[in-house]
Amino acid sequence: MKRILYTICGLLVSVLQVSAAVVTADDSVKDIRQINASAVEVLYRDGHRLTIDFYSDNIFRLFQDNHGGIVRDPAADPPAKILVDRPRKPVGTLSLTRNERSLTVSSPCVCIDFDRKSALFRITDLRNGRTVVSQASPVQFKRNRYTMAFCEQKDEYFYGGGVQNGRFSHKGQQVEIVNTNSWTDGGVASPAPFYWSTGGYALMGYTFAPGRYDFGATQKGVVGISHDSPYLDIFIFVDNDPASLLADYYQLTGRPVLLPKFAFYEGHLNAYNRDFWKTSDNPAKGILMEDGKRYVESQKDNGGIRESLNGERDNYQFSARAVIDRYHKHDMPLGWLLPNDGYGAGYGQTETLDGNIENLKNLGRYARKHGVEIGLWTQSKLHPVDGVSALLQRDIVKEVRDAGVRVLKTDVAG
Repeated sequence: MKRILYTICGLLVSVLQVSAAVVTADDSVKDIRQINASAVEVLYRDGHRLTIDFYSDNIFRLFQDNHGGIVRDPAADPPAKILVDRPRKPVGTLSLTRNERSLTVSSPCVCIDFDRKSALFRITDLRNGRTVVSQASPVQFKRNRYTMAFCEQKDEYFYGGGVQNGRFSHKGQQVEIVNTNSWTDGGVASPAPFYWSTGGYALMGYTFAPGRYDFGATQKGVVGISHDSPYLDIFIFVDNDPASLLADYYQLTGRPVLLPKFAFYEGHLNAYNRDFWKTSDNPAKGILMEDGKRYVESQKDNGGIRESLNGERDNYQFSARAVIDRYHKHDMPLGWLLPNDGYGAGYGQTETLDGNIENLKNLGRYARKHGVEIGLWTQSKLHPVDGVSALLQRDIVKEVRDAGVRVLKTDVAG
């Protein structure tokens, strides 16, 4: 019995020793070395290493894989790329400095200083002597997820993350870097693993993995960056103003599409060739229209008035033309209009595709007189298909050439 107890105690001691070794692992910095003209390695005493790779004098990549993996592009299925084919610019001479307190690597624009004991780094813009980023705690790797933490600067604000519906400045908030498939307030329609700070830097996660960026929501004064990835891979950009930080971002990812002038104005998307409008039995409910009556809307025939694009059936106030006029009446510049943004809407009520194209053409003429371009949602195939009703037929050649369509929303079909 005693022998069994001794064995159990011995196992417990071994487990405690292993646990203690994990908790107290020495992740202090041992050394720093240059591995090529644009990259260095930071060596930790626990055997791990961090690669710092400069893509220009003020843009650098941080890569750390504690499982021993080498620097690589992020995996994607289907295959995809984040960086352009030639994302690098010439890098000036890198200099390494060692003393009892710290280890540093400097480019002509940026200095990255590592505290030997804590292994925390801070980044200084050498052009103005300003510290733009200070690490708040070591990088954490847990359950195939990494987390970084930075100290928030005084009066620092944060922007980005892609299309974060209803959100602009993220200070005191957190945003999801994942497509939530929600187009309403609080949803994420098109995420981007990138944000920029008024503190003089920007960050891009070099990954396709979901993430979360926390700008002081969980812990005031701390910026937390995390992605569902077992290794760290990020880019940091150091510049003084938003335009320069965005230019740095575009150096890596490519320049954005130059949008036409009308695209910078408000757009209106809805279905104006499908629903029925009936006067409301309850004076407190329904939408108040120009005739002074309240109406309720239904996607099915409720015995009411069917809407249209051009108001050709004595139904002007339920037409797409009326929408254009309302914007004009209230001095709200409208840039573009999608009149078929709803399942089963189509853009005409005739028995032929050509007849419906003519209907769309008439709307286009009216819209352009008011400085508005028209577009279409691609619910259906873009070219004619046998056996499909005229309502849902499409002919993108005639839509663009004859009707003047200049916008396509391509989240479905196509």
